[in-house]
Order: sequence, then structure tokens, then C-alpha cells
Amino acid sequence: MQTSRFRLALTTLVLLALAGLIGCTQLGATSSGESPEVGRAGDGAAPQATSAPTELGPTEAGRSIVRTGALSLRGDDLTGLAERLRQLAERLGGFVASEQIRSGDDTRSASARIEFSVPAESMDAFMTEAATYAELVTRTVTATDVTDAVVDVEARIRTLRESIERIRTLMERAGSIADIARVESELTERQSELEALLARQKALADAVDRAPVTVTLVRPGQGTDPDNPLLVGLQRAWQALQQSITLLLTLVGGLLPFALVLGLIAWPVLRHLRRKTSAPTPPAQTKPDHED
Repeated sequence: MQTSRFRLALTTLVLLALAGLIGCTQLGATSSGESPEVGRAGDGAAPQATSAPTELGPTEAGRSIVRTGALSLRGDDLTGLAERLRQLAERLGGFVASEQIRSGDDTRSASARIEFSVPAESMDAFMTEAATYAELVTRTVTATDVTDAVVDVEARIRTLRESIERIRTLMERAGSIADIARVESELTERQSELEALLARQKALADAVDRAPVTVTLVRPGQGTDPDNPLLVGLQRAWQALQQSITLLLTLVGGLLPFALVLGLIAWPVLRHLRRKTSAPTPPAQTKPDHED
């Protein structure tokens, strides 16, 4: 009888333990089911609060374009027209890079060629207004995309600066004089490369920011190219020939005194050697044969 009661009590305790275990499992599942939702919500909000804006690449920020322009205008007063163009360029923030004006009473001999440097954003305005000053003959605009070159130079500059910082760190840790000299040599080489890249970067930036515009001015009845290419070629060839002859004569005149001195010194020596060589050689004496 006691054994039956003991078994009944043991069974009851086991059932109560199982019920408690099931309840704890359901509570834990409920708690773990809510937790991922809160975590996902937190993960979704965190990047918006902590992420920093990234720099725009060449596609979003715009391409690096080098633009050049050329105008040909026909008018009577080339000098006055050139002055108006200079004033226009100055008003738009530009200047005259080169100027060649040849005026005269002869229509064929008068011409003008002026190269302006204007801000790139003002190039269209300059060319449009300049075309109203006289008869427009030709207008040309060219554009070159240098974005790849700009990006490449910037990347190489960034890499070189990082390399220079690492070399400076190695210099602080260098112990012997030989190590310090080797590290300084590497640092000097990297700095030279960096200066060259910085100069190229500045040149690219200037080419993008400013646009050259070449304006050719001619008179009525004159072509846009006032100079005959054949005559120009012959004239330049003649000038080159004259410069070559002048250089050759200068070289001969500079070497002539030295040649005279060397000739005065070498002539007696050569004459003596010539006499010595041409002197008759005495016949060789033959020994008589002795009879046995």
C-alpha cells in the first residue's frame, strides 16, 4: 500500500516538473521571438545615424573636360577689332596669351592672330559675343575628356603620400648611419615623384579651368589663312639654312686658331719623320764564304 502511494507521489512530481519545464520553454521562445525584431529595427536605424557621406566619383560629380576654341573673323579695321576683343576677354576674366598683328595698306599683307585664355565657363560667351564684332568666317570648338588622367594622378599622389609617411616612420626607427642614408635616399626619390605629380595635377587643373581661344582676323577679300603654306615652308627652310651656315662658320672660326697652333707644332715633327723615313738604307754587307 505504501509502495503504491510512493509511486503516485513520484508520478505527480514528475508531471509537475514537466509542466514547469514546458512553461519556461514557451516563455523563453516568446522572449527570443521578440528580440530579433528589436535587433533588426536597431540595425536598420544605426547605419543612418553613424554613416558618413561619401565623396562623389567622376560620374556623379562631373567629367574633367579640356575645351579649346577657334574663331575666324573678317573686318576692315583689324587693330580696332583686336582692341575690342582684348576688352571683351578682360571683362570675362581672361587675358591675351599671344598676339601677332601685321597691319598695312596692302590687303594681302594685313592679318592678325590673337590667342586668348578665358575661364572655361566663359568660353561660349566670349565666342558668341566676339562673333558679333565682325563677319564670322569659321567657328571651331574641341573638347577632350581628361577624367581618367585626373583620377590616375590623384590616386598616385595619394599612394606616394602614404609611402612617404611610411618611409618617415622607418627613418625614426633606423639605427645605423647606413640605414638612415638609404631611407633618406628613398624619401628624396619619393618626394621628387610627388612634386612632379603635383605639378602635373596643377597643369591638368589649369587646362580644365581655363580655355584657350585662337582668333584669326582677316580683311575683306582675304582667306582665313593669310599666309601661303608653301611660302611659309620655304621661308622657314631658308631661315634654318642661314642659321646652320652661321653656326658652321662660327665653329670654324673658333677652331681655326687652335688648328694653326697645332699645325706649327706638328709640321717640324712630321717633316723630320718624313726625312728619316725617306733616307737611303745602306746595303747590307755579305760575309765571304769560307772554304773548308
